[in-house]
Amino acid sequence: MPGIELPPTKSSLRRLKEDLAFAYEGYDLLNQKREILALEIVRKIDEIRRTEADFHQALDNLYGAYRSAAVDMGADAAALASCAERKSYTLFMDVSKLMGLRLVNFRLHLKKLHAPVAFPRTSASYDEARSRSRDALALLARYATITKSIILLSRELKKVQRRVNALEKIFIPQHEEAKKYITDRIEEMEREEVFVKKLIRQRQAR
Repeated sequence: MPGIELPPTKSSLRRLKEDLAFAYEGYDLLNQKREILALEIVRKIDEIRRTEADFHQALDNLYGAYRSAAVDMGADAAALASCAERKSYTLFMDVSKLMGLRLVNFRLHLKKLHAPVAFPRTSASYDEARSRSRDALALLARYATITKSIILLSRELKKVQRRVNALEKIFIPQHEEAKKYITDRIEEMEREEVFVKKLIRQRQAR
C-alpha cells in the first residue's frame, strides 16, 4: 500500500498528477536556486579572504603607527588625543535583493580631515596612526558586509536544501507510489468491468 491513502478513482489520479507536476517544477526551481546560492557563497568566500588579508595588513600598519606615536608622545597622551578626535565618518546601510533575500550593505563615508586651526599637540606619527585607522575602518565595514551576506546566504541554502530533500526523498516518491497504485487499480477495475460485461452478453446470448 502507498503512503498516501486515496480512493482509486480517476479524480484522485488526476489530482496526484497535478501535485506531482507542481512538485517536479518546484524541485527544478529549488535546484536552480541552490546552485545560484552555492556559487554566490563561493564568490563571497573568495572576496572575504582578500578583504581579510587587506584588513590584517591595515591593522599591522595601524599598530605600527600607534606604537610610534606612543613612543613619541607617550601612550596616555596618544590615548587622550584619540578620545578628543571628532567623528570623521558616516555609516550608511543599503539593502540589496538576491533570490528573495535582503542582503545588507554597509557603506562608510569618510569625511575629509581638516587641518588644525591651532598649533597641533600631536606628532607626525600620531597623524599617521589616525590616517591608518581610517583605512582599517573602511575595510572593517567591507568585511562586515561580506560576513553578514555569507551568513544569510548559508542559512537560505540550508532551508533550500531541506526543501529539496523533502521533495526528493519524501513527497515525490510517495506520490509516485500512490499514482502507480491508483493507476494499477483503475486498470484492474476496467479489466474486471470488461470481463463482467462480456460475461453478461454471453448469458444474454443464451
